[in-house]
Amino acid sequence: MLPNSKDKTIRSGILTWAQQHPRDLPWKDTSDPYRIWVSEIILQQTRVQQGTPYYHRFIETFPNVFKLASASIDDLYKVWEGLGYYRRARHMHEAAQRIVNEFEGNFPTSYDEILSLKGVGPYAAAAIGSFAFGLPHPVIDGNVQRVMARLYGIHAETDSTAGKKEVEKVVSGVFDKNDPATFNQAIMDFGALHCKPQNPSCADCPLSGSCYAWKNQIVHQLPRKKTKKPRKERFFYYLVFRNETDIWIRKREANDVWQHLYEFYLVEHSEPKPWSEILNLLPPEIEVLHTSEAYRQLLTHQQIHASFSEVYLPTDYELRNVQDMMRINQEKLENFAFPKVIDCYLRDNSVTLNLAF
Repeated sequence: MLPNSKDKTIRSGILTWAQQHPRDLPWKDTSDPYRIWVSEIILQQTRVQQGTPYYHRFIETFPNVFKLASASIDDLYKVWEGLGYYRRARHMHEAAQRIVNEFEGNFPTSYDEILSLKGVGPYAAAAIGSFAFGLPHPVIDGNVQRVMARLYGIHAETDSTAGKKEVEKVVSGVFDKNDPATFNQAIMDFGALHCKPQNPSCADCPLSGSCYAWKNQIVHQLPRKKTKKPRKERFFYYLVFRNETDIWIRKREANDVWQHLYEFYLVEHSEPKPWSEILNLLPPEIEVLHTSEAYRQLLTHQQIHASFSEVYLPTDYELRNVQDMMRINQEKLENFAFPKVIDCYLRDNSVTLNLAF
């Protein structure tokens, strides 16, 4: 698609804005595809401010693809702990092993090969390809969709097939094939810092004269998106079995949320239950020490309500009829990766549990 005068004006305006508003990010001044890949995967479901310290920790622990490929999944999850969406980390692990085994440790250099890596979609492949190798592929993320919908008046839902095609069409006209890396970074930064979802800086926007939404006073109506389905509610009741020195945990192996992370003994219900109903299942010789407040964790399609009851076991007591529970010293809990909701509980109760958090 050949650019028209509006396309050229918008391209020039975005590039000029980016030059005047440089963004200091640790992965911007590198062409190392491994580091760019790490940053793009971390930022898929994470804000830059939250993801930056995780990026530094990840690179410090796994400085190259060989270190990542040879790491245990438990060690990887521990570094990832708190970021959520652990499938990203699992896919990175698989991709790293493939890069080592099939590409001899060299990051693939073509768009199609990058796209074939586990966990890499069209957006990440375009970002890695343009930033590391100068490949002429535009990035289209939520920021770009919002900018294009407002500038060009795209009324279709940008997360629908029709809306995505409209965005791709207008982006192809604005895109700078001569310097794809600079343009891709510029338009993402423009969307993240200037043309924001809420409170965009329209009054001093260099593109207001070319902006359909601004001219028609519908900035806050665009972009349009599909109505989200209500989240599924799940109620987790955790029994924290412990004695003076040890505590019992287990790994979540089912194909469900938090797969391969650790947790305490879980009783799940689809609706709220009184703790008395849960605790009545325990034998009389077991002492209930403390019951926590409810913790909540929002996932993409689910909302987890978790509460915890600390249960004291005599030193010589053995848990029977409880599968896959592992007895460890309480001081070693920090070596295991837990879901965020459990990590919050542990930090709130570190004194009670004699933990070094």
